[in-house]
Amino acid sequence: MRTYAELFKTPGVAAVLFAQLLARFPFGMQTIAFAIHLEHVFGNYTVAGLAIAAATVGAALSAPILGRLVAVYGIKVVVISCALISPIGFLLLAFVPLTEGQAVLTALALGLFVPPIQPAARAVYPTLVKTESVRNNLFSVDAILQEVIWIVGPVLTTILIATTNTVVPLVVMVFVQVIGGLWFALLPQVQGAPIPRSKKKMGSVLRSKLVRVMIIVNLLFVGSFSALEIGAVAAVGEAGAGFVLAMLSVGSVVGALAFGHRARSPMALTKQLGVVLIGDLIIFFNAKDPIWLGVCLFISGIGVALAFATMSAIIAKSIPLDDTPEVYGWIGSGQNIGYGFGAAVAGILVDHVSSEASFAFATGLDGVAMLVALAAVAITPSLLNSKSEKKAN
Repeated sequence: MRTYAELFKTPGVAAVLFAQLLARFPFGMQTIAFAIHLEHVFGNYTVAGLAIAAATVGAALSAPILGRLVAVYGIKVVVISCALISPIGFLLLAFVPLTEGQAVLTALALGLFVPPIQPAARAVYPTLVKTESVRNNLFSVDAILQEVIWIVGPVLTTILIATTNTVVPLVVMVFVQVIGGLWFALLPQVQGAPIPRSKKKMGSVLRSKLVRVMIIVNLLFVGSFSALEIGAVAAVGEAGAGFVLAMLSVGSVVGALAFGHRARSPMALTKQLGVVLIGDLIIFFNAKDPIWLGVCLFISGIGVALAFATMSAIIAKSIPLDDTPEVYGWIGSGQNIGYGFGAAVAGILVDHVSSEASFAFATGLDGVAMLVALAAVAITPSLLNSKSEKKAN
C-alpha cells in the first residue's frame, strides 16, 4: 500500500485518476441498465443484447478516429463535444417510445460519440509519471479504479431500478457523463499534456504485431464480460446479478492491490488470464446459485485488473508517445467489438438455449485470449519493478 500512497504524491495524478473515473462511470451501469430497461420495454433479451452490441460497435468504429482527433484538436475539444452529444441517446431510450429497430439505431448513435476518456487518460499518464516502475503502478491503480466502476455501477443500477424504475439509471448516467467529462477535460494536467501529433498515416500502428495481439486479447477478454453479465441477469435475476457482478470486481481489486506492484515477466499476462479462466470453469458446478456464482467470479476477478494493467503497461513501454492515443483507440475498438459481440451472442443463447450456454461462451472467449497471449510471449516485453529498475540505473 505504501507503493500506491507514494504514487498519489505526484502532482496531478489524483485529480486525473478520479476525474476519468467519474467520466467513465456510466459504462459500469450501461449493460445492466440497457439489459433490464429494454427487456422490460420489448419483453426479450435479444433486443437488449443487440442494443448493447450496437452501442459498443459504434464506440468501436469511432474510438481510433477520436483517439487521432485528440492529438489534432486536443483532449478538451474532443471530450467535451462527445460528453454533450452521447447522453442524448440515453434520454431517447429513456423517454421516447421507440420501435425495436429505432432502439438499436439509437444505441449505435450514442456509441459513436462515446467520449474517448480511456485513451486520453492513458496518453496523459506518461506525461505525469516518467519512471517506468511508478508508471506501471499508475496503470495498476487505473485498473483498480476501473473495477470500482464495475463494482458500484451494477449494484447502483439494480438498486435504482428496484426502488424507482428502469428509466432513472439512464438519467443518472446522463448527469454523470456530462459532469465527469467536463471535469476531466478541463483539468490543467489534461489540457496542458504534451501529446505530440503523429506524422504517420492513420492505421499504420496496426503494422505492429504486438499492437495486433493486444487488440485481439482485449476483444476476447472484454467480450467474455458482457456474456457473463447477460448470463448472470438471466441465471440469478436482476437483484442477484448486481451482487454477482460486483464480486467479479471485488476480486479484481483484491488481485490488483496484492500483486499489481510486483515485477511482470513476459509470461505474466498469460498467467493472469489463466486465473480468470479457472474461475470461469468452476462456475458450472452450480451455475444458478448466486453465492457460488459470486465466489467463482471473485476468483476470476483476481486476474482481471492485473491483466488490464499489464496490457496498458506493455503499450506504454513499447509504443512512441505520439502513437499512443491512436493505439489505445484501436484497443478500445477491440474492447467494444468484443463487448458488443459477447452481449449479442449471449442474449441469443439465453433466449434460445440457457444461461449456462452464455457462461460457456464467456469461458471459451477467456480461454482463447489466454492462448493468444501465450503465443505472443516471445514479443512481449518485461515490465520492471522499482528494485530492478534501480539496479539498471
